[in-house]
Amino acid sequence: MTTKYRFKTTRATSANLTVTVVPGSWTIAGSGSGHGVGMSQYGAYQMARTGSTASDILRHYYPGATVSTANNPWTSIDVQVLGGSTDPATTTLSLSAGSWRLLDGAESQLATGTSARKISIARTAAGVTAKITENGAVRRTIGARPTLYLEWTGTDYWAGTAGTVRVSGAQGSYRHGRLRVTDLNARPNVVSQVVINDEYLYGLEEMPSLWGTSAYGGAAALEAQAIIARNYAILDKTEGLKASCDCHLYDDTRSQNYTGWKKEGGEAGGTWRAAVDATRQDGASTVSVVRNASDGIAETPYFASSGRGGAFSGTANNQDAFGTAPQSHLAHVADPYSAQAPGNPNVSWSGTLTQATAKSVFRLGWVKSVKVTARYSSGQVKTMRAVTPQGTTRTLTKTAEGWRTALGFQGSWMGTVTATR
Repeated sequence: MTTKYRFKTTRATSANLTVTVVPGSWTIAGSGSGHGVGMSQYGAYQMARTGSTASDILRHYYPGATVSTANNPWTSIDVQVLGGSTDPATTTLSLSAGSWRLLDGAESQLATGTSARKISIARTAAGVTAKITENGAVRRTIGARPTLYLEWTGTDYWAGTAGTVRVSGAQGSYRHGRLRVTDLNARPNVVSQVVINDEYLYGLEEMPSLWGTSAYGGAAALEAQAIIARNYAILDKTEGLKASCDCHLYDDTRSQNYTGWKKEGGEAGGTWRAAVDATRQDGASTVSVVRNASDGIAETPYFASSGRGGAFSGTANNQDAFGTAPQSHLAHVADPYSAQAPGNPNVSWSGTLTQATAKSVFRLGWVKSVKVTARYSSGQVKTMRAVTPQGTTRTLTKTAEGWRTALGFQGSWMGTVTATR
């Protein structure tokens, strides 16, 4: 028996599909570098090159502030040089020349040595320990102490042959002051104790020393930098020690970039030192400072470079950049000088905004387009709008620093946004 089947033939049909291809990323044209508040370092350099004094520069970038003096108390300041969460759990202290001595927290002497001997520091639950080594062999072990001090010759603490201390894992080297070592955050916390108005400032790596040489013509910019760095340090000293580092200042961009002898003894280091000295009046025991409208020590933030002009139009109001209460001397000013400064690498740049970052920042699914829709008076981004393929729109307003952080760019003077596939 044969069974016959009847098959029905049908034609496959499909509806018209609209496929929207979303960009994988966007290229954003930008200019400038840093938060934008206060003195532009490249702008200061250009002003100095064209004849402005340090006072001229500071009065321009801190409108309404005055350049004045303050008594020099010759006080020290504590700068953390090792001990952050990503720093090593042990470190070695070594001296280039001369002699050293190790003291406990009561400043009783525990050990002495010369540059031939190194000090290996570790920590335990009871504090920090030290092993004195020479040619790799342990010569002495110091049990756990809450605090250790390292002093060496050629400093205010001990006369004699000058030496420089290196701290393994730290970014700098240290010619002046002394080191305080404690146990903090489960690792050795090393703090450089240096005199604020000379030893600390000599070691600040915030502006190229070469700018102050006759070939570059920017000595006044270095002097302006020294004055505002002093203001910064004075205010942090006044606030007291930070619990997070048992210090007044970090040695990086969380405070000011301090590398100690690496800066002072480096290329054109004498030029930077001379600029610092030009802001001290030792005969009168005073130092140059910037004062605000209330005659107090002014807050003096600074940054690398503002935008190149046009839509990128100058420095930022502090409230626009940080969301803090307005300060009259931290107001927006025109800054044509940044773009005119020779060798400024921040005049223009391009950054990439990935689809993943756009989705995260705007809290959307796929993003089809992104646009800058409003700017602050500085030219920095204030508001951006993102649109999904379905037409959902999200508009966000942030501080200028909020945008810089969210997008991961070097500055927030941002222009055209171009989709890339």
